[in-house]
This record gives sequence, structure tokens and C-alpha cells, in this order.
Amino acid sequence: MLTKDLERFIARKVEGGGYANASDAVRDALRSFRAKDDLAELDSQELAEMLLPAVRGRHRPLMAKHFDQLRLRARRKPGRR
Repeated sequence: MLTKDLERFIARKVEGGGYANASDAVRDALRSFRAKDDLAELDSQELAEMLLPAVRGRHRPLMAKHFDQLRLRARRKPGRR
């Protein structure tokens, strides 16, 4: 059961046009919540944040240190951040 405050928050999200209905808003929130626990998803998001500026235009080139950081992250044990 949701609190009245959360119900109003969801209603505002729906009224704002971001969602077709309350269920869509809750599903989206739960997907985001679940993604926070998914280390691979977090790594994918961080990698995208590093690479997308290069694709979209002016950027700082990626240096060897950036790839070293990616290698270290890829080699770490699952479940460790």
C-alpha cells in the first residue's frame, strides 16, 4: 500500500504526461530501483557516460588511463564496487 504522498506524486507524474497511468509510473520506478542492484547495468551506464560525449561531438579524447580504469573494473570480483 502506498502513502497518500506517494499516490499524489505518482498522479503528478501521470498528469505531467510522462506516463500513461499509475502502473506505468510504478513499473518504471521499480525498474530503476532494480537496476541500482545490477552491477553490470551500473557499469554499462558508466561506460555509456564516458563514451557518448565522444560520439556526440566535441570531447576530450579517451586516454590510456581511461582504458586502464575500465580493465581494472572488468577484472574485479562480482559484487564488489
